[in-house]
Amino acid sequence: MEIKSTETTVNKVEQPKGIKVKEKGSIRALAASQAVTLATLPAGIGAVAGMQKVAKSLSPEQIKVLNETADRLIKETKLADKGVKIHNVVSAGLNFTTLPDSVYDVINQYSAIANGKNAAFLNNDMKDIFGNVLHEKNSIIINREKLPTAVFHEIGHAFNYNSSKFWKAMQGVRTPAMVIAAGLALFGAVTKKAEAEDGKELTAGQKAKNFVRDNAGILASLSMLPVIAEESMASIRAAKWASKNLTKDLAKKVNRSNIFGAISYTVAAVGLALAAQTAVKVKDNIMAKQKEKALKEAEQKNTK
Repeated sequence: MEIKSTETTVNKVEQPKGIKVKEKGSIRALAASQAVTLATLPAGIGAVAGMQKVAKSLSPEQIKVLNETADRLIKETKLADKGVKIHNVVSAGLNFTTLPDSVYDVINQYSAIANGKNAAFLNNDMKDIFGNVLHEKNSIIINREKLPTAVFHEIGHAFNYNSSKFWKAMQGVRTPAMVIAAGLALFGAVTKKAEAEDGKELTAGQKAKNFVRDNAGILASLSMLPVIAEESMASIRAAKWASKNLTKDLAKKVNRSNIFGAISYTVAAVGLALAAQTAVKVKDNIMAKQKEKALKEAEQKNTK
């Protein structure tokens, strides 16, 4: 895929010499990008609901089989020898906020895990707000009764981390990748397209700035590729283990749960890309109107 820097032509008005255009629209551009991100939340919440629905369809015996098989897999894959443990999280403590639990779970992932809405593999120690270690690195945290179908996927993450330098590296760039993707929206909102001074060409720095702004959505998508790739590999491993160790019906439920999980992080990636693109477009449109306003004011002044 070739990425090109393009010039924005929306409402483009040439700026006369000597006219200064006041920079505006950063807050509105950022608000618009955040609105786009929020607009993707229902799809993500729907994916989580899909995972929960699959889990609720399990019989007590099936839940037992999933957990016993997961414990056996930890040993058979030699992950137990590397310190991997599965922790059953059933409580995240009291919700001291005034937010409903459904909203609180969105901002507190540990609470979401305790309520069977998520699961995680930790490649770093998980600490509370006081710095106390809740769970050590190399742990899988999950509610084993409410979301047991997710355990194979999390074992996949553990295997990626402990058995492959490449996939361990992909996990390592997860947080930076998400920061970059979110940062592109902020960058697009608080900056404007660089323009060359009269009689001069754009500098290398200005060209780079415009390239990033013009391709913010694409760059945000590309930054999320390592996350999607590593998540996909964890699901592929989970599918193989489920097929090998479970009945056809139970393996199908595990895979269906993983599909819903894939939808949730794909939606997140798409949301970040659209947010970055929206921030740039809104900012550029506002600045174009500012130029048009400045031009009209200059024309009116000249006619007096």
